Amino acid sequence: MNSTGSKTSPCEWYGIHCNNEGSVAELNVTSLGLRGTLHNFNFSSFSNLVSLDLSLNELFGTIPSQISNLTKLTHLGFHSNNFSGHIPPEIVFLTSLRYLDLSQNQISGSIPQKIGSLYSLFDMRLNENNLTGSIPTSISNLTNLSILSIHQNQISGVIPQDIGRLSSLTLLALSKNNLSGSIPTSITNLTRLSTLYLFDNQLSGIIPRDIGRLHSLTILGMHQNNLSGSIPISICNLANITFLSIYKNKLTGAIPRDIGKLRSLNTLIMSQNKLTGAIPPDIWKISSLTSLHLSMNKLTGTIPAAVGNLRNLTFLCLFQNQLTGSLPIEIKSLTQLEFLYLSQNKLTGGIPASLSNFKKLRELTLFNNQLTGSLPIDLNKLNHLTLLALNNNSFSGIIPTSIWHCTNLTYMNLGNNYLTGNISYESVTAQQLKYLLLNDNHLSGTIPKSIGKLQYLKVLQLSNNKFEGNIPTEVSSLRDLQILSLKSNKFNGSIPQKINHLRQLRILDLSQNNLTSLIPSSIGNLKKLTSRFNDTVTISSYDLGGVRLNMSIKGNDIEIVLLFSYTSAIDLSCNNLVGNIPKELSLLKGLYMLNLSHNHFSANIPTNFGNMSGLESLDLSFNRLSGDIPQSLTSIDSLGFLDLSYNKLSGKIPRGGHFETLSRDGSAFLGNDLLCGFPIDRVCKGGHNGAGNNNTTIKVEEDVQENANERLLFYRVIVLGYGFGFLGLFFVLLLNKEKWWFGYWRIIDSIVIRILGCNYKNN
Repeated sequence: MNSTGSKTSPCEWYGIHCNNEGSVAELNVTSLGLRGTLHNFNFSSFSNLVSLDLSLNELFGTIPSQISNLTKLTHLGFHSNNFSGHIPPEIVFLTSLRYLDLSQNQISGSIPQKIGSLYSLFDMRLNENNLTGSIPTSISNLTNLSILSIHQNQISGVIPQDIGRLSSLTLLALSKNNLSGSIPTSITNLTRLSTLYLFDNQLSGIIPRDIGRLHSLTILGMHQNNLSGSIPISICNLANITFLSIYKNKLTGAIPRDIGKLRSLNTLIMSQNKLTGAIPPDIWKISSLTSLHLSMNKLTGTIPAAVGNLRNLTFLCLFQNQLTGSLPIEIKSLTQLEFLYLSQNKLTGGIPASLSNFKKLRELTLFNNQLTGSLPIDLNKLNHLTLLALNNNSFSGIIPTSIWHCTNLTYMNLGNNYLTGNISYESVTAQQLKYLLLNDNHLSGTIPKSIGKLQYLKVLQLSNNKFEGNIPTEVSSLRDLQILSLKSNKFNGSIPQKINHLRQLRILDLSQNNLTSLIPSSIGNLKKLTSRFNDTVTISSYDLGGVRLNMSIKGNDIEIVLLFSYTSAIDLSCNNLVGNIPKELSLLKGLYMLNLSHNHFSANIPTNFGNMSGLESLDLSFNRLSGDIPQSLTSIDSLGFLDLSYNKLSGKIPRGGHFETLSRDGSAFLGNDLLCGFPIDRVCKGGHNGAGNNNTTIKVEEDVQENANERLLFYRVIVLGYGFGFLGLFFVLLLNKEKWWFGYWRIIDSIVIRILGCNYKNN
């Protein structure tokens, strides 16, 4: 290269700086969208280069070993490209290097073992690559290092014991690797450290007892490891710390009582450990706190009135502990709160009326407690509320109409309470709702036609209530609906004809109602029921009607995940449905479960049911089905449960494949007195199907009469036994004189239920 002043001189290129002799000293061409490799780069022409920065481009390929020719290089920046291959071992010859940044590429292999030869290094960043192997022990020779970042690779092995020799370090980031072993005690010698990231590894052992020596520390992240033992008391000496995260370890014991000395702390995360005892009173004195995460431990005691001191708090997360008592009225002072998670404790009392003070509240979870009283009537004042989970408590009274005016609400779960009355939202403005769960209450009345306004609804769970009337046709307009569960109510009438419009439907449960009429043949058009269903939707652990709500912690945030743990299913059992079973159901080839039991279906089982190749559970029991059992059912290899009992089926039970293992005791075929063959005792004579065969019919009739005589004798013995048992039990309980009538009638009730069940089966 020359300095003749021609327009092709490198000294006139953008980003190129030359020294006094005209040779290139700096080549900085960042963020220009450059593509290509460095294999045609003539490194020997840039022997005087001091700075080479090609960051934030689209360069790929390997880093050539010829880079070692740039012996005067002090600054080498290749970050945010697509370089691959290994770090060239020859890089250790660049002994003048002060800045080395190869981060955010796809570099693999190990860190050169002689990296400690780069004595002048001040800043080394190798993060966010695919590096493997261990951290070279020679790295402890880099005593001038201020920044060492190797996080988010696949580095394994232990942290070098001599890491404490790097006394100039201000940032040490070894997080998101596969490091194991203990944290070296020498790490407490790094008294200039302001940031220490060791999180997301497999580190074990204890947190160094002298961790408090790191008096310059402002950020400490040790979460997601296997650290054990107690939290060192010296951690309370980190007077400058603003971020402290040690969640998801195996730490035990109490939270240090002097934790309140950390007066600069903004974020404290100690969740997912095994911490015990009460929350230290001094923690409520850290007025600078914006995020407090102590969830998923074994903490006891109450939430004190002093919680009101944390007026800057935006995140209060105490769920899944053993906290007791009521919510203090002073909680109203937390006007900056955006996330309040107190679920899965033993809290009692009601929700403070001052809840409406939380103008910024976005998510509120109080589920799985022992809370009572009515729901606040002014929930509509929470304009930013998106998630409301109050399920599994003892709330009573009506659902306030104001709740339907939370305009940003997307998830609402009020299930498993004692709520009564109708649900009315004729003027609903909460049209962003995606998940509506009101199951297991005492709600009554009809489903309002305005349900059709909830156009984004994905889950509608109203089971185990006292709803009645028809299922409104407006339900069919919920085009995004994936789960529809209305079981155990008093719905009557027919299944809406337009149910086939629910093209996203995965689970349909209308069981245990009083529905009549036929199943619409259009049900076969529910195409989403033809594929497996195991979705995860980001929107802690509580199972409800196939929907599991889990809380997990990511960084400084709680991630709430709604898991649809069922595969595709239809349950229409325990109704009064009549007619034929639609053959169109066979189009739902990915259906996991089909339950049509306890209805009045007649005629034959559709022969094309064998096409339902994904079926694992089929229950057609307690109907009036007749004719042969289709041979095609033997081709469903996935079938794990079958119940065809108490129908009017006839002929020989088909054999073949996995079908023969489903009911070796014959229970799947009970109550079909015209069936014969394995696995029941009736022999099919003549080697035919049995249907219409005289010999088989005679033999079956003989078996039926014999079974009837046996049942009669059985019931006589049972009645005598129960009679003597009643008398004996009566006198024993009478002598006991301690609420004897409770036990007596409870046992009578259970026996009556059994007798009625047997009677139902025999009819």
